[in-house]
Amino acid sequence: MKIKLYTLMSKTHSRNKDIINANNMFIDDLNNILLDEDISFVKDGDDALIDAVFIASGGAEAEFLKIKDKLSDPFILFSSNKNNSLAASLEIKTYCKKNNVSHCYLVGNVEELSLAIKSVVEIASAYKKVINTRLGVIGKPSNWLISSKVSKKQVKEIFKIDLIDIKMDELYSLIDLHEIDYSHPRYSELVNKYHGNIDTLNEALYIYCALKKLVKKYDLKGLTIRCFDLLGKYKNTACLALALLNEEGIVSACEGDVPSLITMYLLYALTSQPSFMVNPSEINLQTGDLIFAHCTIPLNMTKNYELTIHFESQMGIAIKGEAKQVYVTICKISPTFSAKEDLIIVGEIKENLSLPGFCRTQIKVHLEEGMLVNFIRQNFANHVIITYSDVFNSFYPLINFFKNKEMF
Repeated sequence: MKIKLYTLMSKTHSRNKDIINANNMFIDDLNNILLDEDISFVKDGDDALIDAVFIASGGAEAEFLKIKDKLSDPFILFSSNKNNSLAASLEIKTYCKKNNVSHCYLVGNVEELSLAIKSVVEIASAYKKVINTRLGVIGKPSNWLISSKVSKKQVKEIFKIDLIDIKMDELYSLIDLHEIDYSHPRYSELVNKYHGNIDTLNEALYIYCALKKLVKKYDLKGLTIRCFDLLGKYKNTACLALALLNEEGIVSACEGDVPSLITMYLLYALTSQPSFMVNPSEINLQTGDLIFAHCTIPLNMTKNYELTIHFESQMGIAIKGEAKQVYVTICKISPTFSAKEDLIIVGEIKENLSLPGFCRTQIKVHLEEGMLVNFIRQNFANHVIITYSDVFNSFYPLINFFKNKEMF
């Protein structure tokens, strides 16, 4: 990935060949390390991911004012710690904060800066994937999500995401076409795994194909659906459909839960991997274990899976998946959109369970020391999102940038 570099010096320092050579060596050293991550500084970069301003000497503040309106949102700001460059960069940093100019201020030696730049590139890449995204809201949030309803205007203002309202009747009309994608790579596998009435499987696949049509019609990158309404009309669920969509990279949440959908999309933008929307179902304060359960795990997050009936309704199809026993990150943006209420903790999947009284895919997760207290204190409503990816150090900077125009 390219970073367009602006090198700023005072007029006095720009005539000093020793300073110029030292600054060139500094950038060369950074480039040599970043090359392994396929990241490089370039002077001409119309297709660059992000801009960077290298404060190469003191007295560069006036030069910054000349270019500030051309810079990307955000841009990287850093110095060499020599020739009064640090002091100048701090002056510019304060100016940016005072005037609400989006930036990422980085300090350190070459090795430390390289790590920080890698993180910024990762987050900036995710940021650009998220802005102007269209996510579908099919039906309204489920009645029990009393704290999870959010404003479309607020979502647009904070996350630059467009929420597209779609009526359930439009979905119903597409389901009633009874279309199945027989060429789907999972089709034969699903038929072989399902031991119930084939009509029930077909109905679940009608729902999947109908949702795919809405994705195409409205140019959606993801969706959430008021899925329990399907039980009354079709005696079936969206569980299989959502599992297949998430596997394909169409981020999909159930119950009309918009904060969960946004969380899942932010994670997908960071990792290009699916995530699992779950209910916290049991807390063991003595062991630090949590049981999470739901019926819609993406199939490519499982080692194996069964097609069974939906837990609450005893109808249709749900996924009972065997999750991988790995370290996970557990995330959720708060419906209040307050950074203080956002959840991000780390745990390890210790066991797949088959307990009565829980949704079909059940995992026991052991939280690292101190994490359980964080889990209980935060106000994130009734769903959390689990990813196999290590995003502990990138998820919060991403949402913090959306909310506060600061990454770190």
